Amino acid sequence: MKERFMNIVSDKGKRTAFDLVSGTVLYDLLALVIGAVVRLFFDFNCMAYAFGILAGMAVAVFMVIHMYTVLEKAVICDKKHARAKTKFGALLRMAVMVVVLIASALLPEFISMLGVIIGILALKIAALTQPLIDKFVSKFVKKEE
Repeated sequence: MKERFMNIVSDKGKRTAFDLVSGTVLYDLLALVIGAVVRLFFDFNCMAYAFGILAGMAVAVFMVIHMYTVLEKAVICDKKHARAKTKFGALLRMAVMVVVLIASALLPEFISMLGVIIGILALKIAALTQPLIDKFVSKFVKKEE
């Protein structure tokens, strides 16, 4: 297990993807805790909020992994095919986001739209704070670059 983790974080692209996924999960867990604290003062459907956060987190993790694989494949293609692959990949990621948001709009008693939005936006926060996350991860991993 440890050598697999070391293999992931030794490659720069995989390490960045790992940073984004771990940051997204961390920020979404923080949003769950904040939601539990807010639940003490306001009455709302906490389970729907939690399912929304988890659905948004799943979408965000899918987006990171899919973006990484698409870009890895696009690098080895010629310019025309690389452009087509990246455009199709972006459309697919957008479609997944829209489907989950529509599901949360149609089933608000089960999945909170606010939770889904917060879960997906955690990826943006993780991307902005990726250098800090990488600095934290690098304390535990020897750089072999």
